[in-house]
Amino acid sequence: MSYNSLIFFLCVVFFLAVYFLLRHQAAKRIWILTANIVFYVWSGWAALWIVVATALIVYGITRRMEQIYSRYETEKEGLKPKEQTVLLAGYKRKTRKYMWLGLFLILAVWIYVKVGKLLDFDSVDTFREWGSGKGILVPLGISYYSLSAIGYLLDVYWRKAKPEHNFLSLFTVMTYFPHIVQGPISKYSKLLAQLHALPAFQYDRVCFGLQLMIWGYVKKLVIADRLVIFTNAVFTAPADYAGVEIVLAVVLCVFQLYADFSGCMDIVCGISQAIGIELDVNFRQPFYARSASEFWSRWHITLGAWTKEYLYLPIAMNPRFMKWTRQLKKDGKAWFSSFIKALCPLFAVWLFTGLWHGTGWDYLVWGLYWCVLMTIGKETAPLCGKLTARLGISTGRKYFALWQSIRTFLIFGIGRMFTVAGGLAGCKTLWNQLFAEHRLWVLFDGSLYTHGLDRKDCYVAIAGVILLLVVDAIHEKGTAIRRTIAAQPLPVRWLVYYAAIFAIVIFGMYGPGYDASSFVYGAF
Repeated sequence: MSYNSLIFFLCVVFFLAVYFLLRHQAAKRIWILTANIVFYVWSGWAALWIVVATALIVYGITRRMEQIYSRYETEKEGLKPKEQTVLLAGYKRKTRKYMWLGLFLILAVWIYVKVGKLLDFDSVDTFREWGSGKGILVPLGISYYSLSAIGYLLDVYWRKAKPEHNFLSLFTVMTYFPHIVQGPISKYSKLLAQLHALPAFQYDRVCFGLQLMIWGYVKKLVIADRLVIFTNAVFTAPADYAGVEIVLAVVLCVFQLYADFSGCMDIVCGISQAIGIELDVNFRQPFYARSASEFWSRWHITLGAWTKEYLYLPIAMNPRFMKWTRQLKKDGKAWFSSFIKALCPLFAVWLFTGLWHGTGWDYLVWGLYWCVLMTIGKETAPLCGKLTARLGISTGRKYFALWQSIRTFLIFGIGRMFTVAGGLAGCKTLWNQLFAEHRLWVLFDGSLYTHGLDRKDCYVAIAGVILLLVVDAIHEKGTAIRRTIAAQPLPVRWLVYYAAIFAIVIFGMYGPGYDASSFVYGAF
């Protein structure tokens, strides 16, 4: 059930209508769980049972770890702090085997799916088809709920969160339909707290949620689904294009990905906000980032936060790793020690991130690309600071910030070239064609209007990209557009709403014969 389908929109309207009629917390939770199951069953019963099994594993193991830690709480009474530390270490060793068991079982299913995709197995919908070897079962949103489940398991092991005692509540947040397909990657402890304290109907909150949904549909249907027609034409047959066409396709594919992914986030966050659940922000004006590191603190924020908390910090703060790098520094290898401290955790993060996005060599190289860039950026930051000072360049000026943002945009676009053309061979073709000939004349002879988008569609696409940048510029300055609109007189507010709705109706890419493209991260 695609987020941009009519059936999904009608189901959401029905879901919200019934939800707002319910008065009791328990009834609201049951209704959310019912919607989750209906949404999931739409993709197949068999996949749902895999998620149920995962939820039971997580629930059982976290409750078992809680039982072990409860004995520690009893025995620590009267002990000195050092004695408590020694006692806790012993109980952690007892819980560790359960933690590793949970990680193994969750990752085993995820790796099975990834390997199946790598081997080009077809996705099947029933256990019978799976048992006959016709393909693999792919649970909806497996990459997202697996990461959240692993984070929840580790938080309980590290005693950062208390395990949920109600299995249905845990299963509700694991299958929460607005974010199961594309995220954001949520902490279950945070979602559980909100699930147990669902607020009463509030007009302003519902209004803000619906506003966000409308803006998400503008991004998806008007901008992203229009741009993807042009970019797909180029990246499907890169050998037929060159120069200007490839540059345009790479630039537009960055905006297309942003409009698609952030549009989905706006839709799911809007639905959640309407019912009183605040999901984590996943994008924060990424094109205003001034470095690779800053870009990934603004783009897919929840994935970056997850990898930092559960991969980067455990490696960087590992006692053995820290001891090794300190020894290197004592041995007079200070620069090498600093380089290793930056590289090793980042390498693990970007190796995982590449594999999370895809299983081909193109995604591994893409991950290595970002790892190298961020390591070099960190290690050369002092040198660059001295160089700009010696050249008399004022790093606080707006022109310098603009240059850094453009540079970061280009770095991201180059990174996209590794994966958009179907693999490393396609990436090589893109680079070959880029320098084979320029074809500047296509900007003036109308050839660009023969790649799927006519002149009017190109004008709408350009206007959409400009709108994206303007909205982000306003947000970057700290102005909340939705609150600004809500503060206007009634006629002005509804004029804006109707303009957005009619933009979707008139300029949205759908209709007879049109196969609405799925959201870019929908297969995750």
